[in-house]
Amino acid sequence: MNLVADFIEANLDVLVRRFAEAARGLESTQGLKPSEVISTLPEYLHVVAAICRHGATPERLERRERLEEAHINLRLRVGATQEDATDEYALLGRLIPQLWEDAQPERKPSASGMHCLFQQLEEAMDHVVVLFSGYSLEDRQREKRFLRQLDALAPRALAPGADLQGRVKPMVELIVRAMEATGAELFLVDAGGRRMVPVAHTAHLVPPPGRPVDAQGPSFLGRVARSEEPLALTQARGLEAFERDGLEAGGWSTLLGLRLWPHGDLMGVLCVGFAEARPVPPQTKRFLETLVEYLSGILDRALLMGQLHEVNARLEASETRYRLASQAAADTVWDWNLRTREVTWSGETRRLLGFAPEEMGPLVDWWVARIHPEDRERVETGIHAAIQGTQARWQDEYRFINRRGEAIRVLDTAVILRDATGRGLRVVGALQDVTSRWEVEHGHERLLSEARTARLRADTELSQLHSLLRQAPVALAILRGSAHVVALANDRVCQLWGRPMEQVLGRPVLEALPEVEGQGIREMLDGVLATGMPYVGQEVHVRLARAASGALEDAYFNLVYQPLHVAEVGIEGILVVASEVTEAVQARQRAEGLATTLQASEERLRLALDAADMGSWDIELATGRGTWDARFRAMLGLPAQGEVLLDEAMQFVFEEDRRLVEHAMAEAARPGGSGEYASEFRVRPPRGGQPVRWISGRGHVHFAPDGRPVRFVGTGLDITERKLAEEAARQRAEFEQYLVGIVSHDLRNPLSAITLGTSSLLKREELSEHATKAVLRIQNSAERAVRMIRDLLDFTQARMGGGLPVQCQELELGALVRQVVEEVRMTAPERDLQLSLPQAGLRGCWDPDRVTQLLINLLGNALKYSPEDTPVALRLKEVPGAVVLEVHNGGAPIAPGLLPRIFQPMQRGVPGMDAATRSVGLGLYIVRTIVHAHGGTIDVTSTRVAGTTFTVRLPHVDA
Repeated sequence: MNLVADFIEANLDVLVRRFAEAARGLESTQGLKPSEVISTLPEYLHVVAAICRHGATPERLERRERLEEAHINLRLRVGATQEDATDEYALLGRLIPQLWEDAQPERKPSASGMHCLFQQLEEAMDHVVVLFSGYSLEDRQREKRFLRQLDALAPRALAPGADLQGRVKPMVELIVRAMEATGAELFLVDAGGRRMVPVAHTAHLVPPPGRPVDAQGPSFLGRVARSEEPLALTQARGLEAFERDGLEAGGWSTLLGLRLWPHGDLMGVLCVGFAEARPVPPQTKRFLETLVEYLSGILDRALLMGQLHEVNARLEASETRYRLASQAAADTVWDWNLRTREVTWSGETRRLLGFAPEEMGPLVDWWVARIHPEDRERVETGIHAAIQGTQARWQDEYRFINRRGEAIRVLDTAVILRDATGRGLRVVGALQDVTSRWEVEHGHERLLSEARTARLRADTELSQLHSLLRQAPVALAILRGSAHVVALANDRVCQLWGRPMEQVLGRPVLEALPEVEGQGIREMLDGVLATGMPYVGQEVHVRLARAASGALEDAYFNLVYQPLHVAEVGIEGILVVASEVTEAVQARQRAEGLATTLQASEERLRLALDAADMGSWDIELATGRGTWDARFRAMLGLPAQGEVLLDEAMQFVFEEDRRLVEHAMAEAARPGGSGEYASEFRVRPPRGGQPVRWISGRGHVHFAPDGRPVRFVGTGLDITERKLAEEAARQRAEFEQYLVGIVSHDLRNPLSAITLGTSSLLKREELSEHATKAVLRIQNSAERAVRMIRDLLDFTQARMGGGLPVQCQELELGALVRQVVEEVRMTAPERDLQLSLPQAGLRGCWDPDRVTQLLINLLGNALKYSPEDTPVALRLKEVPGAVVLEVHNGGAPIAPGLLPRIFQPMQRGVPGMDAATRSVGLGLYIVRTIVHAHGGTIDVTSTRVAGTTFTVRLPHVDA
């Protein structure tokens, strides 16, 4: 590397001069002084030469970074962009190789020296990125454009073993164009996960055969496969043979490679080549990371879907074989819906019972009626007890009357299906004719002997199967007995279970696989054994401890449980056939997740459109194409026919409302959000002279598995009438406030004059007794009118302003209550007003004016609605965290029908009161509002015996 250092120092002046001349053509240097263009370049080149000659010590690296930072900060101050700064270092990286093209061969730097130089320049460009903080807007737009193009080229499925060149090469060529590179090669790992084979090459119609590349080897591709970051090789032409292992393009001078790494597993390597030798800017590496990550997801999804299609094809063939086998079974199968009491029949009903399935009654009563009378009560009681209990199965043997009126003996076995609460939903069972067996059990010794012979034959055949099926290419096991002992298990099923052979043979299933307890395996095996019906389970979910650590993991299997009968194969038991489809199921679940979301949304829209006169839309967000039904087109004023894009439809929305609608749509489409959209907006009338229409839009954005918004569906409702009603209500409220203003201003002033006048008249000594009484009546009437106006003002403020304001302050409540009671006694000296206060003072934070108003209203109410010869009592006491005020009076109780609304405005306790004492009916409403403003509660009880009591609870604080 000394040659590089010597070359830089010997040509330092030439390099600086050429850099200044070339940089003058850059937009970022326009208007700068020569010293500002050159900046720290001479010192920077000295430091780079020292690093290449003596190595990268901390002191040299720190000095290099200070010089870089000074240069970059200068560019920041003059308004240069990140691209301008990185272009200057890239320009320097091109000028140095141009100088040594004419040098003598012995003076040309070596590949290692060039690598050192380009490494310093690349780190300088990384420094630029850090200081300028990331991508530019143009880079992001360009990135999105190429990702959309990759989506358009993505294959839906790639079958295992298929030729991938034709399907994958267009995407690799697109990445080459995006990177402005010369070409690229794509390698994918084989099934073993170690060897990488070429699958696409931009310079060949078919990928060159070449030998596989070891992902753990020393080659450039092997190093890329083990690196988390993109690897760059700026001098690829001089590579050793082992470093070029697997690469076909010999004309590339610079290589940039990155591994495909979906789900934390190596999928392959993409290598991009450039014809010229050059440093690789950090934004180029970052752009490649984005493209390769997207390509990894596309290939991963396509390969999984290909495997899923292949597995489904095999599964369909397997299902066909088992369907034909089940049709050949000799049982009668029945399915009883416990909610509707309907029963459906299938299987060999004609041979066993003499009836065709369509001749058998649709209700369970038909089956009960044909049970032999001596067995009917026992059977019916037993099956209902099983359904109402917690059993998973029911079985009974009884006599059944067939079409010819004969009593045949049947064994009826059923499985009870329950909901999450344990309630029975369905009962599925099978009838078997066991007449012959019953006769054997009751004295036919010959048949018993034949049965023993068949058992010996079964054991012999089981021994033979043990040697034959151990070599079967599929996962097989045979279970025998009520405990389902594993009598045979080949290596493949042991691999699926994650157990050695000695751990499963001769053991019950739940002893060999204890972790599946509670996962329904035992119940399903019992059902197969009891009914004799095969069970075919597609994508059965099981949690097994297959890892060495014993941790449970999710697995999906295609399982077939085929009952074996002595009469048919010489063995009594269950044949288990299994194959694992975990990866295929997970791929399909991701695909079905989107379909389920879309289906649920469509169902909601359908119900909404059926229930109301709504219009609907369905928009493809990637293209803006929209499907608008006729009602929504009419609401928005869209043309009745023809395609209308989203941008075109937005032109019909009022310009003042358009930005709000667009914001609501953007929020709904934000990744990670709820996807819900709601907005109200105005639209231009479709014809001149018509009023403006208001539309309420509700919708939902659906996202792809990778989080991209793909579809926007919703409904629109014409809410013009509602908006008009709201406007009318608003105008009414303003009018009410206007009336209250008249009351507060135009009535209170003359009433104040009347009150002052009467007070002045009462002070005159020459008034006769008759005139004094008249003036007192005028004064009382004026004061009552003032109270009514005050109540009206408080009522309006409570209704319009959301409550009454309170100004709390520290006070002693007992003293305030005593003062109010004394004032009320002066206005009603003829009444007996009793007061009960605690010995200790009650201090707290309350509004004294509002509490006074509350007490006057409650005491005035009690005096008004009680006989004059009865007392009115006021009690004050303290409870934890609050004080309690009770106002009690005797007399007629409040009507039960009035009690629930006694605190509503315009309500009075007794109709037809004397005109002199009537009010506007707002007193108790204002009392409740004052109590709530203090954070308290108020209740009332009223009976003929106990009288009427209002109870107020006020907290010490929280007003």
